[in-house]
Amino acid sequence: MFFEVFASLLFCLFNISFKFDISLLAFPISIAFTIVLAYFQKIKLVKNGDGSFAPVVNKMNEYLPYVNLLTFILRRAGKDGTPFFVDLIQVLLWIVVTVLVFINIKMLKQKNIELISSEWKIKPVYKKSVGIKRFFMEIVEWIDALVWSIFTVLLVQLFVFQLYEIPSESMVDTFLVKDKVIVSKYNCGPKFPLTDIGLPTITKYKKGDTVVLRNPHYRIDRESEVKSVVSQIVYMLTFMTVNLNTDDNGQLKADPLVKRIVGQPGEQLVMQDGVLYYRTKNDDTFVPSKIDEKYANWDLNALSSKIKRKIQYFPLTQDEYETMLSFENQRREFDLNVAEFQAKQIVNSLYSLRKNVKLQGTFQNANLSEYDIFKNIQNLSQNVLMQNGGVEWLEEFLLSWIPSKNVIKDMYSESNYKLNVMTKITIGNLVLRYAQLIIDKTPASLWSSDSVLKENMEMANKLNWYIQGLLDLRNMPVFPANDKEGNPQYLPEKCYFMMGDNRFNSLDLRHSMDQSLKTLSAYDKMSVEYYSMMSPQYINQKYIIGKPVYKFWPLDRMGFVE
Repeated sequence: MFFEVFASLLFCLFNISFKFDISLLAFPISIAFTIVLAYFQKIKLVKNGDGSFAPVVNKMNEYLPYVNLLTFILRRAGKDGTPFFVDLIQVLLWIVVTVLVFINIKMLKQKNIELISSEWKIKPVYKKSVGIKRFFMEIVEWIDALVWSIFTVLLVQLFVFQLYEIPSESMVDTFLVKDKVIVSKYNCGPKFPLTDIGLPTITKYKKGDTVVLRNPHYRIDRESEVKSVVSQIVYMLTFMTVNLNTDDNGQLKADPLVKRIVGQPGEQLVMQDGVLYYRTKNDDTFVPSKIDEKYANWDLNALSSKIKRKIQYFPLTQDEYETMLSFENQRREFDLNVAEFQAKQIVNSLYSLRKNVKLQGTFQNANLSEYDIFKNIQNLSQNVLMQNGGVEWLEEFLLSWIPSKNVIKDMYSESNYKLNVMTKITIGNLVLRYAQLIIDKTPASLWSSDSVLKENMEMANKLNWYIQGLLDLRNMPVFPANDKEGNPQYLPEKCYFMMGDNRFNSLDLRHSMDQSLKTLSAYDKMSVEYYSMMSPQYINQKYIIGKPVYKFWPLDRMGFVE
């Protein structure tokens, strides 16, 4: 008993803080609990021989590891945290105290206490109360059992395993919404809260593994970590009714995430038309990832009817999926030499048409967003034809890609380059047709029935549909990107790249949470632009917090996780 109290007192000393923040509470709480325990244990029980305090001492012993753990967290919840060596010493002391507590509890159990209480003046009493006193004692015992269970579950969740409910459809069909899974943590290097001290990582992660990870789309710094740990404790202590794990806007965080490892250290990745490719330092050529092909879900309509009944959201209908595949094939077969000829013909035709109009005003350079251009195509066409510098601007716009036509590009860059040219040719065709209708004085009421406009507007809608809605989901640039000299870069040691299986419905490591206007092709100084969330990133294995191992609910989906 002496060693337990002594170790706990040492632990308390390291809780001392001189900062006027929440860490200031750690020392008084821990020292007060330890002193009260020492009083009952050393004075009442040992010195005075009053065995009636044995149940009280036993109960306080049960709570000592949890009180120390909570104050350990409080001490690190301040602005500055604690040095590594302080963390290490306190963790070792906590382990020592916990082991000694376990021994003392065993000693003070009713069946063992007779061995040490023979000379006590007052023997331990383990009789049950009666009457109204028994009623209240039963309530206290129930509350005690509940609180103690919560602390125990919290400790198990931190270091051993955790029950997790799938919140979204990003991993269909491996996981469906409301699937409940057991997540192992002991083999993934669990750490004491707000420290780098903990168990080593036993698991050797490989491609195809499903993992639970911290969401890198949120800030992962001291402040956010403190909030995450505190919210987890509050969530448990309030019987899962109060969740403080919210973002800056007060919305519940999608944290942690469940994703599948698709890239491992030493690899460089690229994704084109839904196929993930990789290469290593030993191979200059990108090859398709067979493992990713096994798990990636693009067409949810092709799943079994049993699974489809449980899916809430289908990103594409079967017809839309087939349209997408057809469009991607059209882009692959797109001939840049023919496109160059078409672009020059459009420009020549516009110069010929402009001879028939009187120019008014000066053309203002157009916004290069493909969505804005298509949306305002009638006004753009009129301004190009009727204003000074309009055709000259369109000429530069339509032909700016030609100097880089024969430059060798990676598959992603080549694809986007063609997509950019396809968009420009469609814009050129629309501008030319509108200009011709204006010159011919065709009534605007008849424009909507013009077959040439209809054909090109259908293509414009298809381009916008793919670029704005599907491009960033079906494709990913070379990642990590090559350096300025073009030398390949690879995922660093202990760093991994993850994606959701349901590729059309997964905010994963390909994307950021915010859109920004980006050029479609870096090989065209006047490339069209689109709103993109593309921002691939890898994550260090220290932010992998567990591995889903078993689905236990619903019963018809029970089984080990692949």
